[in-house]
Amino acid sequence: MFTLYEELLLLCIHEGKGTFIGTSADQLKTGLGGAILIELALLGKIQTSDNHRLKLVDDSKTNSDILNGALTALKESEKERKFGYWFNILSQRKEKFRKQIVESLVQKGVITQEDDHLQWVIPSPLQVEFKASTKYWVINRLRRVVLASEDIESRDIILLSLLRACGLLDLVFLRDERKLASRTINQLFYSQALKDPVSQTIQEIESAVAELVEED
Repeated sequence: MFTLYEELLLLCIHEGKGTFIGTSADQLKTGLGGAILIELALLGKIQTSDNHRLKLVDDSKTNSDILNGALTALKESEKERKFGYWFNILSQRKEKFRKQIVESLVQKGVITQEDDHLQWVIPSPLQVEFKASTKYWVINRLRRVVLASEDIESRDIILLSLLRACGLLDLVFLRDERKLASRTINQLFYSQALKDPVSQTIQEIESAVAELVEED
């Protein structure tokens, strides 16, 4: 139902205040760029080249204005470039991307917006029989994957690995859970990588995310 960048953004919305969690601002900026590039990789639009550059392999439009905006930027480049370069380019559009993602979440009926204030729609369309937000159910799902070893979807592994690269595991796990969670996520990701050739590109993207977050 949701893209990686939609779930990443909604995890950064304060449950009570309806604003973005201040401590996540810098990581979110980099993380959204990573999530957008990962979605393009999953669609077969980009891949990593032999010299660890981002290679555009399919520039046809998607059904997402957000992804199409990123594709337009990629098409304008005259050569293959490192992933870090593209994070810098995409970060220049961060406010536009964030606005578009918020609009998308409003359209999907999980939040409402009044000026800069975001309000959760309760009950969530994910679980209409319970009085809880969509953020609650996303966190609940991710926690079960890691802490209860429930059935795992590849996109859950990717999102968890991206959160780890961004230094945002605290949005999902308690302090005394994070070390175990990080180790489990690493094991899950590399287990999945053995089955999925796209994982190499995703790993390149997330490594660039982690490097940029560390620099900040």
